[in-house]
Amino acid sequence: MQCPNCQHWNEAGARFCEECGFELAQAPEKETRVSIRDENGAVPLSDLLPKPPPVLPPTQPPLGLPPTQPAPRSASAVPDAADTPAVPFTGARLILTSTGSIFKLGEVTTIGRQNPTVQIDFEGYPDGKYVSGQHARILKMQNRYYIEDLGSSNNTYVNDIKLASGQMEPLKQGDNVRIGKIELVFHEPQDDKA
Repeated sequence: MQCPNCQHWNEAGARFCEECGFELAQAPEKETRVSIRDENGAVPLSDLLPKPPPVLPPTQPPLGLPPTQPAPRSASAVPDAADTPAVPFTGARLILTSTGSIFKLGEVTTIGRQNPTVQIDFEGYPDGKYVSGQHARILKMQNRYYIEDLGSSNNTYVNDIKLASGQMEPLKQGDNVRIGKIELVFHEPQDDKA
């Protein structure tokens, strides 16, 4: 699949361009028409499927209110998601430097690729192919976070220092973490040191 941003050719089914990180749109699937035959000839299968419901016109405002004025809310009404401001996550996290994606960290967080046991899976990310199935683990011990390389093929680094397999390295605010070729920044919880 060719990236529309940088024209780099990527593997079929890739979600992100390996070269520039651009999110690749999935090609629309071709429509397949299947016919069934009865004693009168061919009948397209699409004719047998139920039709989608019609689109209803917008509801009219209550009587007495001009169309530009919203209907009043009751005091017990639950606010819409659009009315509720987004609250940024302030717990321990890794932030992917290329996209700003946030990965929340738990008591034990395993990082890898194409493995159902990992909590952070880099399959489909640019340079995700350089991440091992179980690449590294981040543990919370005594209110501190530590990272451990799990014998990965392409290594784990903290601030450009390579970790030996099984080595536990404490993490602090702003540490640069590299998993294979994927670069992240560690952020401690903001509300407390928990």
